[in-house]
Amino acid sequence: MYWSIPFTDLSKTKKRPVLIIKDENRLNDFVCFQITSKSTQEELYPIDNTHLNYGELKLTSFVKYDKCFTLSSDIVNKKLASVNNELLEELKRLFSLEVF
Repeated sequence: MYWSIPFTDLSKTKKRPVLIIKDENRLNDFVCFQITSKSTQEELYPIDNTHLNYGELKLTSFVKYDKCFTLSSDIVNKKLASVNNELLEELKRLFSLEVF
């Protein structure tokens, strides 16, 4: 999924990919992890097209699993792909090690 994240000065936004790890709730919110192409960050898990049920990643990408956040479905622009359950479960496991 893509969502528009504001710059710190709120002058404009930039579309960024996210991985939804918990489906939409009754308030139309998703719980997400950030997807990045910057391999220099910490707590990253590599993701590639073999992790997808459908869709494709055009860049080498990483899921930043140490922080999750909530987004309203109103600001999610487009669904790009679907990850397999094995990847999703591994990311949730890694996240729980970070949090607890």
